[in-house]
Amino acid sequence: MTDLSARYCAAFAEGSGALLDRLYEPDAILVPRPGTPLIGAAQRIPAHEHLLGFGLPITATARHTYVAGDIALLVVDWSIAGTSRSGHPIDLRGTAADVARRGADGQWRYVIDNPFGTAP
Repeated sequence: MTDLSARYCAAFAEGSGALLDRLYEPDAILVPRPGTPLIGAAQRIPAHEHLLGFGLPITATARHTYVAGDIALLVVDWSIAGTSRSGHPIDLRGTAADVARRGADGQWRYVIDNPFGTAP
């Protein structure tokens, strides 16, 4: 189960929002800013592309993983830091509160990706 964070970082390194979105269920929710849920690939992919546009890697470390059958809650510390392609300093970080589900193929995918966890 903890491999979902590693798979996310690897997909992020590929630089494709569509590839990154394969780690989500079709109707999954991404919350790129607190209070702003995006549902479905058509809304999520542009948000992925925005982050990928910085040209920086992401690091992610699972702090806690709780699994109940085919559902999991992940608490993950993550960061994107460095100088962006446009020359601006970037220091994004947070603690995500994510929900994942194991599919029939055995792969875990995000149902809810909330990168800023409990941020107001």
